[in-house]
Amino acid sequence: MTARRPVRAASVAAIRRRGQHSLAPAHLGEATAAATVAVVVGGVALTITGIGMMAMGLTIGSRYASDPPPDVSSLMVLPTATGLLVLLLGIGLTAGGIAVFAAVRRARLATGILSGVAAALGAVGTVIAMTSLPADPVLAIALTLAALVFGVAAILLLRPRH
Repeated sequence: MTARRPVRAASVAAIRRRGQHSLAPAHLGEATAAATVAVVVGGVALTITGIGMMAMGLTIGSRYASDPPPDVSSLMVLPTATGLLVLLLGIGLTAGGIAVFAAVRRARLATGILSGVAAALGAVGTVIAMTSLPADPVLAIALTLAALVFGVAAILLLRPRH
């Protein structure tokens, strides 16, 4: 009885095709698929945060039981507007990540740009959290991690395909 030798692939591309057992879509690759999942999760988190900020801004007058300040309506403008912008960014990131998985045309570009914007906003938020008095290191660390994740996702989504 002779031992059969394994049949070798004719090229490196054939080896890659034969050995692909990844759950990542073939049009993305593993790193970009993981980055897209991170963008979708971050987008959902931003959507929830935006809804919470808007609710806080719209209900700010109810926090004063008997004697609200005379300009209580002007206090709700900034949190409500900021919450709306965060909500729109979160919806855009979530929808963009889903569109990237669905291989929608130009979805990688749009989602990569939105991820870059989110990374820049996270970096600015980190600086603000650490320079305001009193400094909030926990918030700064969370914003730094978000900026890092969105920044890496932007790089992976905006790089040219092979």
